[in-house]
Parts: sequence; C-alpha cells; structure tokens
Amino acid sequence: MRILFVSPYPISRIRVRSYGFVTRLTRQHEVKVLALCTGKQEANDVREVQRCGISVTAVQDSRFAQYLRSLLALGTHDPLQLAFTASTAWRHALQRLLSTERFDVLHIESMRALACLPGRLPLPSVWDAVDCISQLYELGARSGATLMMRCLGSYEARRARSCEARQLRRFQQVLVTSERERLALLDTVALSKSGGHAPINVLTHGVDRGYFHTYHGPRQADLLVFSGKMSFHANVAGALHMVKHILPRIWSQRPNTRLVIAGAHPPLALRKLARDPRIEITGYRPDLRPYLARAQVAVCPLPYAVGVQNKALEAMAMGTPVVATSCVAAGLPVVAGRDLLVADEPEAFANAVLHLLEDGAYREQLAHQGLAYINTYHDWDHIIQELIAIYQNAVQNN
Repeated sequence: MRILFVSPYPISRIRVRSYGFVTRLTRQHEVKVLALCTGKQEANDVREVQRCGISVTAVQDSRFAQYLRSLLALGTHDPLQLAFTASTAWRHALQRLLSTERFDVLHIESMRALACLPGRLPLPSVWDAVDCISQLYELGARSGATLMMRCLGSYEARRARSCEARQLRRFQQVLVTSERERLALLDTVALSKSGGHAPINVLTHGVDRGYFHTYHGPRQADLLVFSGKMSFHANVAGALHMVKHILPRIWSQRPNTRLVIAGAHPPLALRKLARDPRIEITGYRPDLRPYLARAQVAVCPLPYAVGVQNKALEAMAMGTPVVATSCVAAGLPVVAGRDLLVADEPEAFANAVLHLLEDGAYREQLAHQGLAYINTYHDWDHIIQELIAIYQNAVQNN
C-alpha cells in the first residue's frame, strides 16, 4: 500500500503517535511523509528520520508567520489551530505530490494538518483527529492555569467544535485515541445537528518497548518526576497544581522529597518554581528516560486532560509506578489501584504518593502490574494491524 502521511510537525520520538505509525508502516508499506517544519530542532528531527530511510518532504515555515496568521484569523470563524499551520507553501507541496505521484490512501494527522488540504480530497482519506480538540479547549476554559489560557479556551472551543463537525463528514474514516474522545466527537455532531459522519475508530498508540525498556537499576530515594511538553497548557496547570497544593502535603511528612519537572519549553511560571532547591526544571532534553529511571514515582497531576497521556505510558513501561488524576486514567483502559493509583483531591493524591515512597514492596507490585498493562494494551504490532484494516476500509468505501 502507498500511503501519504501529512503531519503539521516533523516525525520524531517526541511525537509518539505519528512516529510509531510511520516507522512501523514503512516496514511493510511505501510511506511518504509531508511535514511542516519550524526551527533548527525540527530540521534536525527531519534529518534524523531521513537517515532511518523514511521518505520525508519537509516544508519550512516560521514562527513569525504562524503567529501572524493566527492573529489575522481572529476576524474569521476558523480555529486558530488551522490558521497557525495554514502555510501556502505546505498546501502547494501537497498539491504537487497528489498530482505527480500515486497513493492509495491519505493519512491526515491532527486538526492542524487540515490547513493544507484542498477543498476536495482526490483519494481515500483517513483523519487522525487524535483528540477531541473542542473538548480540550472547553476544559481549558474552566481549569486553565492563567486568565489568558481560560479566555483562549473559551474563544477557541466554539470554533474547534464547528470545524470538527464539518470534518467528520469529509473523510472515509476518522481515528481517535480513546472511547472518551469518540463519545466527545459524537456529542459534537449532535450539537451541530449536521447529520451523518464518517466511522470514528478508537485506536490507541503503543509504547516502543525497545526504547522505553524496563529499568531494573537503583532509584533515588524520595524522587518524583512529572514529564511532558511543558509549554502545553494542561501540563502547566498540572505542574502548578502539584507544587502549590500537593507537594506541601508531601513535604509535611517527607520534607526531603524532590520533584523533577522534565520537558521542553517550560514558561516563566514553571521556571520560577526552581527557586526551591527541591524542584528541578530541566527544559528541553532529547531523552527523558534517565529522569523516569531515577524516580521512585511518576506523577500525572493534570486537572484536565483528553486522549492518551504518554507520560503515564512511558513511566509504566520503564517500571516506574504512576499516580494520576482521574482525567488521565479516563483515557486508558486501566484498573485504578491495580495498574496505577488514581486520586484527584490534593490530600488523596499526596497520600497515594507517600504510600509508594514509604512502601518499597508496594512500589514493585504496582510497577509489575503497570508493565503487564502496557504489554497487553499498547503493543505496536497489533495497533498497526488495526490501522491497516482502517486504511483498507477507507479504500473500499471511497
């Protein structure tokens, strides 16, 4: 099968879902990637996957152009998500590929990739919505860490909801990461009264067990880790919640407990947290595995979330027990108390962390059960088989 995979960012390990799809599809199928690329780091990401033998056409864009397009879109009805990536050069590159090469199926990654599509799709097409973006913004409008985040969430949610309803009628097949996302998109259809929609398939993503292999070495006592892209508003809200409301309760019992917040582009509000010597803010690191391996417990204290949180999956795969809020667990078919610990209120969350820090046997038990969950539900080979079947359905129903 010849697959054209369109992504609004380069394929790289930090983009777990698209990286897993592309690297495994290329083992048995012919895949060409068309990606939007901004900055030196993303250019390096493109070269890295090209060295692995993956065919990538990268279109350069600039952050200035992206923010300018978003600013100009304030006077329209389109989501700022689309305006951000609405590069004319990217759109033309897609048109050239579609007119000069033959593909069996077109794979569109996330809402932002919709910006480069022509009005009519000339071949069977699958949209990986990943998450219900309108739901994410609605949650951000209620629980965002700052007034600006809450205002942006409220503003963008209405636009994203209308966009999602339109797109669900446009494709042969749609993908989302969890049943929660599927139900949220169905609610979007119902609210829009737009009628029919494409089949919405729940397809989670896997964990690269060769990369995130189980760590059996020593761990640092009383060390917690919270990982992820720290410019993401839900992660910012989670980190601030952890430090302001949960850590003081933990410190009252174990004052030497340390927290590492590991991930790229932390805003000033997070960087200021490092004034406390018990908190480390790493910023961008090409490899977060050492932080997951050192910690005794991984925390996912998000006050709101959609989709699948890779931070939880990667920690579990490395044998690091996880404490998460219920909105994180809701995106996974986990059993709370068996595969990971779930708590929402600050006192309950702190007590769950303290229980793990104090009881080594319990940590090992939870880590073992988390690994069993990963091996059962997040095997890439099985997931790719499901993806190919979805592609075939799209071709047959075109």
